[in-house]
Amino acid sequence: MTTRMKEANKQSVNRRAAGYWHFMREFVRNPRQIGAICPSSPFLARRMASLVPQGDGVVLELGPGAGAVTAALLNQGVAAQDLVLVERSAALSALLAKRFPGVQLIQGDAMHLSRFDVLRQQPVRAIVSSLPLRSLPRPVVRQILDQVALISDPGTVFIQFSYALRGSYQNLAHGFERDQAHVVWRNLPPARIEAFCFRPRQVQ
Repeated sequence: MTTRMKEANKQSVNRRAAGYWHFMREFVRNPRQIGAICPSSPFLARRMASLVPQGDGVVLELGPGAGAVTAALLNQGVAAQDLVLVERSAALSALLAKRFPGVQLIQGDAMHLSRFDVLRQQPVRAIVSSLPLRSLPRPVVRQILDQVALISDPGTVFIQFSYALRGSYQNLAHGFERDQAHVVWRNLPPARIEAFCFRPRQVQ
């Protein structure tokens, strides 16, 4: 292994370690909002990223945390300028801004997506969510999913993971129909990914 490769590997390990400690600090501060005891594994992150369709429009990531899924999305081929991150935590937002300087970062709440100009100016191709929807209060979840529907166009894909290996968000996401579901066992704990497509019914 060359010196250059060793240095690149060292930097990668350091970034992952910094992300892990930032994540754990935020978990200790507010475990219900973080909703996980560990950041997403590379296997979960890559599987989620693989479900993002090709095409025009921005890819919105909700609750990127320390950036595991963000990195996978970029590696999957999503252009940095097409990637929009919405992260509520100031500490994690600062980490993401440093780690991914080319992406569009919004420090804000997913309950107010329709207020963000960038999501009104361009079509949204996909929404990739790591938000802990099963641990948040039901009224909060309802508002987040209503906002997701507001910024979506026909064909927008909504990708959500959960640690509940059974059950579905089908009844929560108005206008979305489930296309596929996958279980990723190589994650702590194992996780279920569901992908929905926005197909709002026409009013007759």
